[in-house]
Amino acid sequence: MESLETEQTSQVDAVAHSIAKGRRARPSYVRRVARAQERLALLASTKTLGFWTWHRATDVVWASKHARGVLGLPARGLLTRDTLLAAIHPLDCAAAVSAIGRTTSHTDTVEMELRVVSEEHASRWVTAKASAYRDARGMISRVVGYVIDDTQRKRAEAESLEQQRQVRHLARVAMMGELSGALAHELQQPLTAILCNAQAGQLLAAQEPPNAEELREIFSEIIRDDKHAGEVIHHLRSHLMRGEMQLECLDLGEVVRDVLTLVRGTLTRHSVQLDAHIGGVPIVQGVRVEVQQLLLNLILNASDAMNSNAAEDRRIEIVAALDQHSGFVRTSVLDGGRGIGHDQLERIFEPFVTTKKGGLGLGLAVCRSIISAHKGRLWATNRADGGAAFHFTLPIATTAAPEQAPEP
Repeated sequence: MESLETEQTSQVDAVAHSIAKGRRARPSYVRRVARAQERLALLASTKTLGFWTWHRATDVVWASKHARGVLGLPARGLLTRDTLLAAIHPLDCAAAVSAIGRTTSHTDTVEMELRVVSEEHASRWVTAKASAYRDARGMISRVVGYVIDDTQRKRAEAESLEQQRQVRHLARVAMMGELSGALAHELQQPLTAILCNAQAGQLLAAQEPPNAEELREIFSEIIRDDKHAGEVIHHLRSHLMRGEMQLECLDLGEVVRDVLTLVRGTLTRHSVQLDAHIGGVPIVQGVRVEVQQLLLNLILNASDAMNSNAAEDRRIEIVAALDQHSGFVRTSVLDGGRGIGHDQLERIFEPFVTTKKGGLGLGLAVCRSIISAHKGRLWATNRADGGAAFHFTLPIATTAAPEQAPEP
């Protein structure tokens, strides 16, 4: 099939080259080329491919009818390299020029996704592939390529991404529902302390003379408790908010502290101690609320896994280290439970597979989708001394984190 396309494209190229030079081709040859062009057009429409050829010597571009339609070019008329570039969306034009440069200098084949703008000013996604052919001196003589209209696929990908974001948001809401009792208790403590200190302050202020030192101490405690309650509310609100996810440069130690603000009450109620060893690792790149959601889910799962342990044996460890080979930071959440059955180590990440009584089996599936969107990896192992370990990797942050969240 590929050799047939190449042969027919070459015949069409020869006629285009002759026309550009002002020469007339033999009638029999023209008829053969016309038949080849018909077969090529049929092939293009069947495979949804649009073919094009650019001659370097004349700067003439031949494009099939389908290619012209995909690129939003006029159905008739002479085409040049600049005509093709003018059809590309301004935001993708620089990348296209760079790809053309690579084709002519470093490699003979290049493929890329870009957007084009039609005459109706509607943009569509196109996959374009080009192969360069050289003459006897090694110079580029022509470039042959094809285009595919990928608008529907890109639209479906965008819809799938939005659905995944909605599922992750619903999972966060459900998780906060599970934590509601502990969060209410976590807020009740500082609010009660603030009320008691405010009443004590009133009594001290009524004394003659008022005890300034004790009043200062009371005010300090009120400020501390108010900040603690504010942090809980802030993290809860951030966790429940929907909106466009933004990549950030994240300090994993800070992320863990934020998560502990939400989960501390639950861990205390279940007599679980948590030790974190995060220091010394590079800053990573990720969406803050989603990395928090991932850690929160793994911590709660680890706590649940130790329900049958004696209180003194309920301990969670969070350890982070740099993986020198991959350039990612690896974080592990370790528990002291009964571990995971060997046949379940991979299946637990599938939707609706759960080891919890009454569990929905969505938490770890959501966690894996989060890590996949961050170009990382999530997996589980059993610890040699008992218990399970969940590991995930996140990329080290570049000097400036992109503004848009990664796609799965």
